[in-house]
Amino acid sequence: MPYAFYAFISIIIFSLIHLWAEKIQTMTTLSQARFLSFGGGVAIAYVFIDLLPKLAKSNDFVEKSFGTFFFLERHVFIMALMGFLLFFTIERIPALVEKKWTQWLPIASYALFNFFVGYAVVDKNNPEVRPLLFFTFAFALHYFTNDYSLSEKQGLLYEQIGRWLLIFALILGGCVGMIVKLSATAVALVSAFIGGGVIMNVTRHELSETHPNSIKTFLMAAFMYTILLLSIHS
Repeated sequence: MPYAFYAFISIIIFSLIHLWAEKIQTMTTLSQARFLSFGGGVAIAYVFIDLLPKLAKSNDFVEKSFGTFFFLERHVFIMALMGFLLFFTIERIPALVEKKWTQWLPIASYALFNFFVGYAVVDKNNPEVRPLLFFTFAFALHYFTNDYSLSEKQGLLYEQIGRWLLIFALILGGCVGMIVKLSATAVALVSAFIGGGVIMNVTRHELSETHPNSIKTFLMAAFMYTILLLSIHS
């Protein structure tokens, strides 16, 4: 099978999760706690064992392409920080500015995030999404938690419109990725931006004290996924 087929399957899985994530709320409190904590544990392991080391390698590559300019010698990490700060700020604005239009900002930010994810997934040369199976698994659980939070906060806005925009952004990103090919340096910077968003989402949503959680499940998932990642990178 060509890589594009597996990338398409990955995007379909993410899209189905946007449709079904709200079903988590029909689970018992204990089941919700275990499921969300399992996703959080996998996401934390992914960030520290897979994402951050890849960002470090990408930074070496980007520095060779760009060189250093004043204090901007850590281009990839600056881009990751920009992603973190952007998504964090957008999450906070609705609570600080009580305007109706601000309720769209979290959905808009996740749509941008999804566009970049869709673009990254179809690029078989992008090291950030390889191996695709493990990337899909980690991001699938990540999406469950994100959509759970959006469904809680946005309600009907998310259920009737928001999730469809997220699905559209995923597919659009994948289609653009099939047509437009960026340089390896640009791909590294886009991946770093996604990484910053992932780190923010992990720390803000998947470790949230307001969500039901199970510390045992969280630790078990983090340990198991760490072992799995280390085994494929050894």
